[in-house]
Formats: sequence, structure tokens, C-alpha cells
Amino acid sequence: MNFSRKIPVGISQCAMGDAVRFNGGHKHSKVCTQLLGQCFDYVPLCPEVAIGMGVPRKPIHLLVEKDGAPVDAVRVIGVDDASVDVTAPLRDYADSVVPELQKVRGYIFMQNSPSCGLRGVRRYLANGHGIDSEGVGVFARRLQQQFPHLPMEEVGRLNNNELRENFLTRVFAYDAWFRYVESDGAEEDTAPAGEEHPADKIPADKRPGISGRPLSFLARVIEFYTAYKYLLMAHHQDKTRALGKVLADAKSMSEAELAFEVRGRIMDILSRPASRKDKTNALMHSAGHLSEFLDKREKAELKDLIEDYRVGHKPLSAVLTLLRHYLPRSPHSFIHSQVLLAAEPAELGLCDFN
Repeated sequence: MNFSRKIPVGISQCAMGDAVRFNGGHKHSKVCTQLLGQCFDYVPLCPEVAIGMGVPRKPIHLLVEKDGAPVDAVRVIGVDDASVDVTAPLRDYADSVVPELQKVRGYIFMQNSPSCGLRGVRRYLANGHGIDSEGVGVFARRLQQQFPHLPMEEVGRLNNNELRENFLTRVFAYDAWFRYVESDGAEEDTAPAGEEHPADKIPADKRPGISGRPLSFLARVIEFYTAYKYLLMAHHQDKTRALGKVLADAKSMSEAELAFEVRGRIMDILSRPASRKDKTNALMHSAGHLSEFLDKREKAELKDLIEDYRVGHKPLSAVLTLLRHYLPRSPHSFIHSQVLLAAEPAELGLCDFN
């Protein structure tokens, strides 16, 4: 499927097939370029090249003083020459690209890298002995601090269908948030031509409210939460209910505080892969909104299909297709706005790759 509007996403440059690695090679990911490239507009960066280390270059690794050292208590030094210390340059470079990355809606990092690895990077003692695998690449860590809610994932993990779908879901939601809640007016807020993007289930942030006036910031936040409610429930029911309580007390918070709190909670909820059990619960809630418009046979058909999905006999897309078939019968805006019922990544052709 071709997306006419692609989402900007940062990526480690070597994953694009560019020969920028320390050994003069690359780590081209066809999943990233050929599959996810259908909907992502990449911003490729290589911090090690950017700080002048060159290609090829001597290898570097993470150095700690002792086992169990805090994640930020590391230095990035040369493997062969410990006098080479690029810790500060890597952190400074991360800070320097913050303006360029303000518009990205996700970031894909190369795994196991002392600059870009997100998790499990090997750490070493001064004597050269590996002590643990608890490290995070210094460049990646700095961007985590600068963009605490930005969806991030590693290239290798995106080969897993479930992890890839979860990353896509988070990127779509993060993109939708900035298009409809915190939009500066510069981003396109209409649906892409040719397909229904999951984010476009949300009404545009400048859509007139009942009064005919533009919606207030708080109203946009509540509208966003409302549209995402059942999808959030499919990921974590308790945290979704807790977020609802936060919104009930939202008037006591400033716009900046509210945006940070709600955005952070939404991304935290979506970071937990949705279980089949919780998805089933959310589907049953959705079906409940349509039941009064279905006859006895249709209700039974929908119930049976949801049960078949629960036990793994039918795909989620089958249930969503039937729910969408019945959706026009309901006049209620709540169920029409549910992002859960929009095209999921698998239906958009973004999950299966050979």
C-alpha cells in the first residue's frame, strides 16, 4: 500500500544501507526500507560519523567502573586506545540535532551499538573484561532524555511481527497527538488520499465544536483520549482507567503540564503489547455499542466471531471488518471515533514480510 502522507521517523543511517559502520560496512534492513518505508519518511543519522570519527574507524565500547553502575555512569572509549573518549561529543551531537528531530514521530536505532543501542549493550571494565549487558548507547540515551515519550525501537527487534505492530501503533498515535492536540498548524490534518490512516479516525484539531467555535486545548485532549479509549484498553485496562481519572481533574493543570502528563501516559500504555484477552475485551465493548442496531442472527454472528478470535481461530481483521460493516447503523459519534476500529497495521500490509 502506498501512503501519500508519510510520517517522519529518525533512523540509524547504517540501517538504510549506507556504508557508515566502523568497519566500512552497513546493516541494511529491508524491513525498515522496503516495508516500513511505505509509511515512514526517514531522517537517517550516524552520530559517530557526524562527530568526525570517519569510515572506517577504530571500534569503541562502553566503559564502567563497576558492575551495576547506573545507565548514565558510562564513558565511550576506544577499544584499542583508551585515551580516545567520545562521550561528550556524542552527547553534544545528540543535543545539537534536537531541533531537527522535533518533527520526527519515532526513532529506529541500531542494536548493540555503544552510540545507538537502546538496550542490552555490552559494558566493559578498564581491564577490557565485559562486566554486563545493561548499557544504552550514549547518543540514544541522550535522545531518550530529550524526547521522553518518542516511540523508539531497535532495527533487529522490528523483524518480529508483534514488536513491529506495536511500534507502528505507537508511532501512529504519537503522530496523531501532534497533528490533532499539539498541532502548530503547519502539519497536514486531513486524511491521506487513498487509504484510511489509523490516526485519521480523530477529528481535526480545528474542527468546530458544538458551538461552532474551534475546540479548546482541553477539549482536544479529551476528544483524543475518547477516540483512543478502546485501543488503550486493549493494551492496559487499569492504566487506561487511571488516565481517565487524570482527565477528570485536568482543569487544575496548565496546558503544558496536561500535555506532558497525558501524552506520557498514552505512550506508556501503548508500549505494552496488547494481549488477545484485552483486545477481546475491547472488541466486546465495541460490539456492545452496536447491539441495539443488530438483529438476533447478526448479534450471534458477531459474538461467535469475537470468540473465534479469542481462541485464535480467526484474525483480528475478520472481527474489525464485521464491526465496520455494522458501524454505519449507529448514529453515535463515540463508536465511530474509535481508533481501535480503524485499519490496523496488519491490514495496511505492514506486518508480514518475507
